[in-house]
Amino acid sequence: MLNLHRLRLLHAFRLRGTVSAAAAAMGLSPSTVSQQLSQLELEAGAELFHRGGRSLRLTHAGLRLAEHAQAMLDLQDEAMRSLSAGEPELSGVLRLSVFQSVALALAPQALSSMKADHPGLRVEMVQAPPERALFDLAGRRHDLVVAEQYPGVSRPRQPEFDIEELGSDRLWLVVPEQLAGIEPEDLDAYPWVMEPAGTASREWCLQQCRSLGFEPDVRFTTDDLTSHLRLIRAGLAVGLLPQLLLTDQDTAGTALLPLPDAPARTIYTTARRASAETPAAQACRAAIREAFLKASPQT
Repeated sequence: MLNLHRLRLLHAFRLRGTVSAAAAAMGLSPSTVSQQLSQLELEAGAELFHRGGRSLRLTHAGLRLAEHAQAMLDLQDEAMRSLSAGEPELSGVLRLSVFQSVALALAPQALSSMKADHPGLRVEMVQAPPERALFDLAGRRHDLVVAEQYPGVSRPRQPEFDIEELGSDRLWLVVPEQLAGIEPEDLDAYPWVMEPAGTASREWCLQQCRSLGFEPDVRFTTDDLTSHLRLIRAGLAVGLLPQLLLTDQDTAGTALLPLPDAPARTIYTTARRASAETPAAQACRAAIREAFLKASPQT
């Protein structure tokens, strides 16, 4: 008999590639995960791993079992959806991941709405960059993720994800108010603030600057967009920021300059297809959608 918990660990190992990464994702120690995977190998009666020194790799049998593990976990999601569909009141736990501007501008209203309409449902929210949140969604660390898509910067589409677009969010060049009359192509002489390397936002910002004819002097790096705004307001930097964040913050002391073709990022919610139709996921999506419509100006 194969243990579902151990199959979940196998699925996490397949996604993340190392025992330590799988352990971190599951909130366990590496030794515990290693022991559980060894026990799973005994239960399966087949060699699931190639062991070489401190490294561990899946064999062909291990890969096949990992694929079955994902199917079994999807089936568990389906079973839970079937059980909850007949309940008069929503209950249990929904794990939600959002990025910062959604946490600031949308989450308070959406969570308040969920609390009022579904008091028996516990919504646990974490703030995480979409790059990590979508990976953790596949690993079943989250049930619902709010993510963003920058124009021209695409992520691989995963067939097991159900995606529902919320709408577009215009992107602005934000400068200190004393630079309100400057032409965007003349900003090569000024320090820039951007998100960390490897993020979709950073890549998009770099491409925008290069399309204007210069390589930006990225002097400040932080994933906190409110810090971006404060640095710009203090006259220390210029940057590119989304309307959703600017609507929620004090923009006094800054000027918003339009970019060519008025680019916008797309904001969307995504869930695993096997659990996207659960009443809890649908209710949370509806609450986030309503908050987005109220918070988003027509641009």
